[in-house]
Amino acid sequence: MDATDIDDIATLLDGLKLGAALGWKEVRVIAAYMQVKSFSAGTTIIQEGRKATSLAFIDQGVVTIQKEEAGGSERHIIDLSRDAVIGEVAFFDSEPRSATVVAKTDVRLLILTRERFDELAATNPDLAIMVLFYIGRVLSRRLRQVTGRFVGLLA
Repeated sequence: MDATDIDDIATLLDGLKLGAALGWKEVRVIAAYMQVKSFSAGTTIIQEGRKATSLAFIDQGVVTIQKEEAGGSERHIIDLSRDAVIGEVAFFDSEPRSATVVAKTDVRLLILTRERFDELAATNPDLAIMVLFYIGRVLSRRLRQVTGRFVGLLA
């Protein structure tokens, strides 16, 4: 990847909450380990049950998270947009994808594979820890939301 590509990705990353929490130098380092991918509305980005270990930060657009039901139909879980992270569960546990993600609108993602993250961690462990803490905060917020919904269903 050349410096122009890194700067382009860094500019996108800098506009997200993760990038805003870091300095430009750190954003550029992380950007060197990422790639940008765009998907048209209606495209399946992540398929439930498939093996993969990447996560993505939504830079642009809206995605729908769906869970397969017993009859094979898809149940809408939530829509996510700019700044959301998708694919983080399989990124951490290396298990098959736990849900399907479909582009509701045209979507642009900043993708970080587990392999590239491991390279980042080997060369810049402090920065890798910052990324992990950011993703941990995202997961904590989601867990709180789910817990609140679950308690609401029990009431």
